[in-house]
Amino acid sequence: MMQCPVEDRLAIQDLMIAYAHAVDTVSDIDAVCDVFTPDAVFDLSGIGLAPQLGHAGIRAFFENVFANMAHHAHYLSNFAVTAYAGDTASMRAYVIGMGVGKDGSSVTVNGRYYFDVCRTDAGWKATRYTMDFLMPLSGTLDNAK
Repeated sequence: MMQCPVEDRLAIQDLMIAYAHAVDTVSDIDAVCDVFTPDAVFDLSGIGLAPQLGHAGIRAFFENVFANMAHHAHYLSNFAVTAYAGDTASMRAYVIGMGVGKDGSSVTVNGRYYFDVCRTDAGWKATRYTMDFLMPLSGTLDNAK
């Protein structure tokens, strides 16, 4: 396991949890953006969605997602620091994410989140976010496209 001060580990973990909480509001795009640096790379190409750049791209992505979705629930576990260099770090976590669209379609994702983060005056923020699947997709991601 990568050596990382426990305070930083917990703060980075809390950042990932803040992302899941914000996504699960199905409304608070500002809270989603607050997880990321203004120039962050939001790259979900690993699960078949178009990459987004910066707060503007993240905001546009979630305006669409939140317009189409009725319910979200994301559960994070198996947190692991994969890189640590004092003011930058990377953390991986397993995710089970579920959603129900306003059209009645549903999706369940079993995968991993990968966050690259940096220390800022406002605390740790994500500079890059990616994801992959651990299990085949159940349902459809069409409401996020």
